[in-house]
Amino acid sequence: MQIGIVDYGASNIFSVLRAISFLGAEAKIVTNPKGLKSIDKIILPGQGSMGSCINNLKKNDLFESLKKSLSEKPYLGICLGLQVLFSLSEESPKDKGLNIFPEKVERLSKKGNLKIPHMGWNQVEFKKDHFINNDIPNSTNFYFVHSFASKKLNKKNIFSQTKHGEIFNSAVLHENIIGVQFHPEKSGDPGLKFLKNFIDWKI
Repeated sequence: MQIGIVDYGASNIFSVLRAISFLGAEAKIVTNPKGLKSIDKIILPGQGSMGSCINNLKKNDLFESLKKSLSEKPYLGICLGLQVLFSLSEESPKDKGLNIFPEKVERLSKKGNLKIPHMGWNQVEFKKDHFINNDIPNSTNFYFVHSFASKKLNKKNIFSQTKHGEIFNSAVLHENIIGVQFHPEKSGDPGLKFLKNFIDWKI
């Protein structure tokens, strides 16, 4: 079993790589379509804007090959790796995402003097029982850093929700595809358990 961590040239991937290696899984950095073909599971961590992520994936010839791989292999998108699964984002309205979810990623509200970016620990309320959240208690705290999030989504695809002034979808699920707005690699033991469950997940 080999986990591929996609590096499109604009993301800090090494904390994820260290976490996967710590858990005893074989991990490799993927930078091109050929690398995607040789792995069993995909992790796309991301930081920055959705537009820069999409453009860098295209620049490295990864956009179309990643989209094809999503129909074949288990995928975990972290933070921006979740957002690119959507059709559009208010952050980069001209750049179309992977369109696994046809909805739009929206800016978090600043009402009530809320701090944006939403940064720090917050509770994750799982809406489904799934292999991925095995042995992780509901309302567990995970670490977040983001200004945009999924707010509107088909109920069947909502895996977890979190409240930061308003409720947003902190994890999404569709068949072999999971996206999380939080950073499991920065979330201590619960985050490591989440990653271990992804490593062990069989579909």
